[in-house]
Amino acid sequence: MSFFVIVPAVHQIGHVLHPAAGPFIEGLLFIAVLVGVGVSISTSRASRAVAFGVGVPLGVLVVLHAFKDWTWVAIIRQLLADLFLGWAIALILQFILSSRQITFNIVCASLCVYLLLGVWWAIGYSLTEQLDPAAFHSSVPSDPSANLMRIGKGESTAVLYFSFATLTTLGYGDIVPVSPVARTLATLEAVTGQLYLAVLVARLVGLHIAGSLGQRSSREDLQR
Repeated sequence: MSFFVIVPAVHQIGHVLHPAAGPFIEGLLFIAVLVGVGVSISTSRASRAVAFGVGVPLGVLVVLHAFKDWTWVAIIRQLLADLFLGWAIALILQFILSSRQITFNIVCASLCVYLLLGVWWAIGYSLTEQLDPAAFHSSVPSDPSANLMRIGKGESTAVLYFSFATLTTLGYGDIVPVSPVARTLATLEAVTGQLYLAVLVARLVGLHIAGSLGQRSSREDLQR
């Protein structure tokens, strides 16, 4: 949650220091968060190796993309970031589904997956706009030369905003997907957001009820 609060401030401060400073700091901060998540919940050396093995090259691409406007670097960076993020989401989901008790860590992990899903789709939208600049239409006045929906260049806060508005089915309508690929991604994100909440909440409630009934049965047995 702190990442999403810090990102807008980083962009504002970054514009004062250097045009590339905001995306650069944001990218490195995000990679550090994901590597920390991977290392903290990994149960094997292989998972930790993946966290560092993907995180380090991704950090190099973040540096290149921040200071060099190379299209191929941007595409590879976003593909690798989506793969890395998907791996982190799968790792956290495995941690949640393997637990039989509802703890504070499980609740926090469930929230993290929901937030990371929004970022995962935001990277997908950014890649879509990178390949097709006409994939999205914005009714908000902006600099025509700005890449509104690209992470790392332009204002990545806009693509994050659109992704979470879609994930929560809020849909303000100020940014609209136009191309078939963009519309498909938006539809899938909206459906995933609703199904995730419905299925996960049902599971957490079920585990909580089962745990409560088990504790009650244990107390009754002891009283007997």
